Amino acid sequence: MLSWKILHRFVEGMNHEPVVWFEEDYLAVRDGKKNHTGHLEIETHFKTVREAIENPNEVRQDRNEDKRKCYYAWFSGDKDYSNQHMKVVLEHTWYGKIRVLTAYFTAFFPEGEETIWNKT
Repeated sequence: MLSWKILHRFVEGMNHEPVVWFEEDYLAVRDGKKNHTGHLEIETHFKTVREAIENPNEVRQDRNEDKRKCYYAWFSGDKDYSNQHMKVVLEHTWYGKIRVLTAYFTAFFPEGEETIWNKT
């Protein structure tokens, strides 16, 4: 049974809409459950996750799902994640919320994602 407990709240930087990160989704991303591979960086680099959502450098349309947007923050890197971008995927749900689906560092943009917004 889903708890739907909200762990974090944000205001996304493209349209200034409220975003929630449910505790169950956060734990699934962090621990590698529910089709996630496990991304511990969401704890150690939470400030960068927040920046990607609230003050993204770029927003791209997900290549497979119209209801999903990919928010990117440029990350100058550290010893664990050099030459990376923080990618946070937000999903518009059927019940009217925007939720964080996943977040992780990546070194590339997937083919098929199209830029829909840039920071100016």
